[in-house]
Amino acid sequence: MSINVIYARKSSESEDRQALSIESQVKELKQIAARQGISVGEVLTEAHSAKAPGRPIFGELMRRVHKGEIRGVLCWKMDRLARNHLDHGAVLQALAEGHLDRVVTSDRTYTGDGNDRFIGNFELGMATKYIDDLRANVKRGNRERFGRGWLNHNPPLGYLLDPVTKEIVKDPERFDHVRRMWELLLQGAMRPDAIREVANKQWGFCTRRFKRIGGNPLSRSVLFRMYANPFYAGTIKLEDGRTYKGAHPPMVSLEEFDQAQIILGRPMRPRPQKHEFPFVGLMKCGYCGGGITAEQHVKKSGLRFVYYRCSRRKMDIPCREPAISATRLEEQFATLLGQVSIPPKIQAWLQEQATRELEREFPRQEQVLANLRGELDTNRREEDALLTLRLRDLLSDEAFVARRRQIYERREALQRQIEAAERGPADVVSDARAVFEFAAKAKTVFLEGTPVQRRVILEAAALNYTLTSRKVALEWTEPLSVVAKAAACRDWSAMWDDVRTAVGKAGASFVRKWTGWRAHEGRMPRAA
Repeated sequence: MSINVIYARKSSESEDRQALSIESQVKELKQIAARQGISVGEVLTEAHSAKAPGRPIFGELMRRVHKGEIRGVLCWKMDRLARNHLDHGAVLQALAEGHLDRVVTSDRTYTGDGNDRFIGNFELGMATKYIDDLRANVKRGNRERFGRGWLNHNPPLGYLLDPVTKEIVKDPERFDHVRRMWELLLQGAMRPDAIREVANKQWGFCTRRFKRIGGNPLSRSVLFRMYANPFYAGTIKLEDGRTYKGAHPPMVSLEEFDQAQIILGRPMRPRPQKHEFPFVGLMKCGYCGGGITAEQHVKKSGLRFVYYRCSRRKMDIPCREPAISATRLEEQFATLLGQVSIPPKIQAWLQEQATRELEREFPRQEQVLANLRGELDTNRREEDALLTLRLRDLLSDEAFVARRRQIYERREALQRQIEAAERGPADVVSDARAVFEFAAKAKTVFLEGTPVQRRVILEAAALNYTLTSRKVALEWTEPLSVVAKAAACRDWSAMWDDVRTAVGKAGASFVRKWTGWRAHEGRMPRAA
């Protein structure tokens, strides 16, 4: 037995702001049915956008129409039934083939008659055209907003969308806390899980509260998404590979963001879980290559002794390397850091050399900038030419998308190089001074600093720490290897050119690396 049904739909999206609520539609349609003497056997409602196929209730409705179970449909307007070409055609074809006797709306009835179907086609076509125009306007608005450096949705943790200017600004309650989370990761002082514990338990951090979600402690997934989002480095990156320079205040530099990805890209790298064992995860056993772990022994008197030893987790290599006390290990580290110490007079001379010689680099730097900007202009012309080829149908969709992604990636790399090259001589001088200051003070700060500072100093100073027969070996990072060589032979003038070259090639991450040791407990709280 065939019946007549009421179909009411409303989308929560902007396309339906002026539409009646579902309850109002049902009420009005029941009154229309009563006036026309139409018996309504069922009411179907749906809260789903019609701008694309795939509505479950509408799909079931059309299946029942083709089975002959439904002969008439009452809806408020034709656009309640369809706003896309596929559903549009399905409704008109059902009327043309006689599967559907009529569609009753608030202003007229559509039947299988050619005139009724013509008007219905016009009404559904207008509804579909409205969605097409809306989609085009939204895309154009998004392109305009991206081009101006703004997101088209709520910004991530640490930022807010100004409701008046629609610009992205710092969240006064969370920006500094989120920045501290980046600092802890970049300085190698804590693993992400330890950072999250500090944020939640010591800082009382909570996510931003919205109407239905938020206001919760920081979760692990949110923290890792934050560390992977280039938005914090001032870059808006879309899913198709396009990137835009954000107008919001960046939280980290692009170099710092890249450094964070390197840190997070090595999930098997052991890291210290507690700061009373600051050197765990820093060294490898020189005999078997296993990680160095720590253990503590508490005597009956209450005295606490910490020892570092090989974890002996490589079962195929029996390791008998002896343990070393934390005190002796710290003494060795201090002695090693003394190998890169720079006397105060030499430090002053080096800083003077840095100021005088690096300022001469300015003309060359301007030429490099001009070359990079020229390459960027060429990159933009390549994109225009690629679009022309696609519009003329001289390029397939797959080739177009692949080539456009390459162009966007090259553009992003050029923009990073330009940003790095725009750093003036004064910035490079500041970097050089940071290295010299580190070399002059590293040993003293190591001896007097917190466990976190000690760890940060060692990670900035050297790589590939090994422990063999209770003796530490290492490889100095650049340019500290040059400083160590100069300190050993007391020939400071010979090392100047090498230090200058290393400093000149570095970016903002260089400053982060050599100044992180200045952090104190107020800025880098210890984990419990």
